[in-house]
Amino acid sequence: MDAIFTRKHRDIIDKVTYLGRSAFAPRAAEHDILAATPTRNLQDVVAAGLNAAALREEIGGLGGGALGLDPLASLLIVEHSARYCLSTAQCLHIHYNTSHRLDQTANADQIERIIKPIVDQGAFVNNTGSEPGRTGRGLLNLRTSARKTDGGWLLNGVKNYSTMADVVHFNAISAVVTDGDTGKSAIQFFAVPRHAAGLTIEPDSWDPMGMRAAYSPTLTLRDCFVADRDVLGKAGDYARGRWTAKSHLSFAAQYVGGSEGVVDFLCDYIPKRGTSGNSHTQLRLGEIRIAIDAARNSLYHAAWLWQQGATDNAELASMKAKHVALKCATSVIEKSAQIAGSSALTARSVLSRFLRDLRYQSLHENPDTTATEIGRALLGEHFDVSARL
Repeated sequence: MDAIFTRKHRDIIDKVTYLGRSAFAPRAAEHDILAATPTRNLQDVVAAGLNAAALREEIGGLGGGALGLDPLASLLIVEHSARYCLSTAQCLHIHYNTSHRLDQTANADQIERIIKPIVDQGAFVNNTGSEPGRTGRGLLNLRTSARKTDGGWLLNGVKNYSTMADVVHFNAISAVVTDGDTGKSAIQFFAVPRHAAGLTIEPDSWDPMGMRAAYSPTLTLRDCFVADRDVLGKAGDYARGRWTAKSHLSFAAQYVGGSEGVVDFLCDYIPKRGTSGNSHTQLRLGEIRIAIDAARNSLYHAAWLWQQGATDNAELASMKAKHVALKCATSVIEKSAQIAGSSALTARSVLSRFLRDLRYQSLHENPDTTATEIGRALLGEHFDVSARL
């Protein structure tokens, strides 16, 4: 696997591994208890020069992201962060995917005001499309609305799972806009400043079982004004650009990295437990190793396809990689618990946190839906590479 890495890739891995061992892992228990954004970890990422990883190199980034010259640049950071703290990896996943999309689609003024501060000031951005009840309505069937007014738009609605909402300088928020002439509706994204009037972070709205430090509260928008200059692209661009498909690999990287963190724990714990010679333990640990390596190969192959510009194949390969990595993670959850035993699963143990985080994060995807879409593609039927739930 090392043969595919450039010197830049190895430097990235070394930096994140150092941060993971010296900072992310030692802080993980505290962040889990607090259920708060891991701001110190994010500051460490900035200090290491990695927060602009998904931006073009010509503006100070590392060229990562699905459409970048080096998609692995940002994926490696997510993967190796997840090995030590899945919540930190999720924060970076959101930031990288959002910043990459804005870098690829924003106008010149928005690049200066929204993207350049990521490079120059260590700023972060996020994307909030989810809403209460959206799963039953469909991915793009939203209730948050935007109404045109003088000089801008008024947003009204409720959003949930807004990762890092308390620290980003802009939040890309989706809303339904309706054309006054045709009556047709479409999804429009808006760059909403963190302290915008009418935007409220609902207190006590984030207390999950897992991924607790990936602080993702509920937002309420009540006549939240967004200036015309902060309208992101055209209505319907997100769906037309199939941007959900461009984020699949970053989820896969989290599943692979988190699973690797479990292996780290097991290889340290099992000898201390005295069960290294147990054939059942050896079998399950071997199965885990094989599954992770297969998932990682699938992840890196899809990244390579993006780099080659093979968009259609890359989208399908990304769906497959996410599916393989998710199946790997759920298998790791079961098998690691079997061979570690209940004594390793106290409420605040390292293994408990990894298993809670992996299970909670795996619910971002319905593997049956993914497999069905891949089957449709094979049969020449219409399929959706953005399908999730």
